[in-house]
Amino acid sequence: MTDGKLLEPLRDSPLPPSGVDLHRAVRDGRRRIRHRRIATAATAGLAVVALVATAPTLLDRGDRPAPPPVAAVPTATGTPTPAAPLPDRAPAAFDPARQYADLGWLPAGLTDRTVVTRSTQLTLYAAAPQPGGEGMRLMLRMVPRGSDIALADDDNFVRPAGSAGTSGLTAAEPVAGRPAWWNPVAVVGRGAALRWQYAPGAWAEVGLINVPAGTDPQALVRRIALDIRYAVDRPIPVPVAFRALPSTLKPMSYQVTTRPGGGWDARLAYGTGKRTKYGDWPLTVQLMPRTSEKGDGSVLADPDSTIDGHPARRRTSGDGGASLQVYNVQGLYVEITANDEATLRALGGDLDGLFRGTTFRPRISDWR
Repeated sequence: MTDGKLLEPLRDSPLPPSGVDLHRAVRDGRRRIRHRRIATAATAGLAVVALVATAPTLLDRGDRPAPPPVAAVPTATGTPTPAAPLPDRAPAAFDPARQYADLGWLPAGLTDRTVVTRSTQLTLYAAAPQPGGEGMRLMLRMVPRGSDIALADDDNFVRPAGSAGTSGLTAAEPVAGRPAWWNPVAVVGRGAALRWQYAPGAWAEVGLINVPAGTDPQALVRRIALDIRYAVDRPIPVPVAFRALPSTLKPMSYQVTTRPGGGWDARLAYGTGKRTKYGDWPLTVQLMPRTSEKGDGSVLADPDSTIDGHPARRRTSGDGGASLQVYNVQGLYVEITANDEATLRALGGDLDGLFRGTTFRPRISDWR
């Protein structure tokens, strides 16, 4: 197994009280492998870094062809970047359908971008594709007011305010006058991680690995941190529009990756605020460009039915839910899953109506 893991929404609900839930173990393992490989099956994907207090964690590159090398990254010792204004107040929760903050200045070559949202956290990734996955990679982690960022290696990094502490951190020069610390990050390659209080009671962290030789990682990270843009509050463009989605199912988590040349993949989750007993959001929709009307002989099985002339595959899922996979829908692979019986009932007992009531937008330029 590689040193990577999928940046899928993790399960923050407690495990069932019994010792080992075999159904959940099998389900989680299959889903983790499936989501990782589906997202990388069609195009060369993004390898992103989860850079925290111990070591970096990268997305598995699987069998993807290596992208071409990118240009050398400039150092951060040239023109200084003025600090972007920091907000006086952070939101108590993020809107998963909107992007609260954005990256400003970045070194050349960080072309692959991913945004991952929840009400409790926001993560932005940027990566420079390189053969062997050794290009520079960046992650910005943010939490709303009243939360802290874990010092452990955990994608679900939200902690109660004040619980993370500063033990082991090194004091850094303030960011726009706000307290800041360097994380004691042990990295494979060259890197650094800086965290700061971007608003009273709210924290952000920038981590960077594989910084080119001859460049000061801390200087580069600090320059990036000084140019973060706050309160941009813009909708996250997505490749679908639902006309038949019940009003009770609200956005819970978005994960959208875009790449140069039009490559992308998206995973959208909806619900009522609570996860199912197996830790899923009630409704998940995954899409990626893929024109094949067959499976891949591995994770994606061959279709066994049709819907409106498209090859399809229907299956039941855990806890009374169902899954609909549709192949080559305007050049897209689409997978819709109701993860429990209540959600499936709310959708009319099957997923056909939701699929037929959805507008698909294969081109990024058409997203909104």
